[in-house]
Amino acid sequence: MDLFKNLFPIPDFLYLLQLEEYESKRYFRLLPRFFFRRNFQKRGKLVYTKRLKITLIFALTFCIIFPLIPIWIGLANLILSPYFEKVKLNIQRKASKYFAENFKGKVIAIAGSYGKTTTKNYIYQLVRFNYKAQMIPGNINTPTGIANWVLKNLDKSAEVLIVEMDSYFIGEIARSCKITPPDIAILTNTEDQHLERLDTRTNLKKALHEVFEYAKPDAVKITDKKSNLDYALEVAKILDIPKDIIKDTVKKLEKPDRRGNITVMHGFETIDESYNISLATAKLALENALKLAKDKKKKLLVITGGIPELGKENKDANIEYGQLLAKSGVEIILMKTILHKDVLEGLDKEVTLADGMTNAWEIIKEKFSPEKFIVLMQTELGDNYY
Repeated sequence: MDLFKNLFPIPDFLYLLQLEEYESKRYFRLLPRFFFRRNFQKRGKLVYTKRLKITLIFALTFCIIFPLIPIWIGLANLILSPYFEKVKLNIQRKASKYFAENFKGKVIAIAGSYGKTTTKNYIYQLVRFNYKAQMIPGNINTPTGIANWVLKNLDKSAEVLIVEMDSYFIGEIARSCKITPPDIAILTNTEDQHLERLDTRTNLKKALHEVFEYAKPDAVKITDKKSNLDYALEVAKILDIPKDIIKDTVKKLEKPDRRGNITVMHGFETIDESYNISLATAKLALENALKLAKDKKKKLLVITGGIPELGKENKDANIEYGQLLAKSGVEIILMKTILHKDVLEGLDKEVTLADGMTNAWEIIKEKFSPEKFIVLMQTELGDNYY
């Protein structure tokens, strides 16, 4: 069985393709590092979506030449990509037409490098008592994801719809706005997240500002607030939510999972910041964690694997983050991703290395005391970063 898997590593490279979200350029860039590796599904699992099954069937035509299986899978995806792009655009057009014909309420759209999901959830919690409100859940924030949700789940009688919009390329948020045109458009920030994909900060800013450019002509546009809560409060004000409801709701606001939630893991009080990471969010998380540790009269221990998706303009972000960690005097468990050497360069000292999150917690339980330490748990990153 192991010999068969080694000769025909089809699931491994389908998984790699899926991790890179079917982007051929990114997949082929990884092949030199993964070509001879096998069984690298450690932190995630292959999901046999409809697209993946079609790609697999197409690739199997060539996979008889087994040493080239990783290349055939990539070529199959490259050849099929225009077809899948056409399918996605058809779904988006169908959803745009359906939405225009069936929804008469207000759309609140949130874009930004980070803070989108938290802001979306805060807004929903503030307005739901005064309006029949819907929120597109989780991190459904691409045009096709939004389109599929609209076609399957839209409540035609809703008065408010709250939508999160993300961007990997210029024009992506424009597509989302064509499906659900914003009456209130929010841009939380334009930091460095996804800069590897968008290439420059100018492109990043242009991509994110599409939430304003493609909003309705009379849309209210909100930016430059200090916090996610400030954005939510501004929307509540625009929608005339009573002050007593705002005051009561703010006391009970709940963050989405993995966005700085304080929990207990393996007996340790833990700040869970494991959803996404940029230099800006890493700095903010570290600052808040240090304050909490000080208040609790404990030391801080940070689990990190570095900051992904860096472009030319922020390529030294992991070195900078290492320097910041060193200056803060925290204990560090550094996961051995392809980024960890840059973090080490900034730290300029020996730290404890771990093979991944599971191993990091094994080390923590063995070497540290929950009476003395609070843990800041940052993103593990996917298997494509190991």
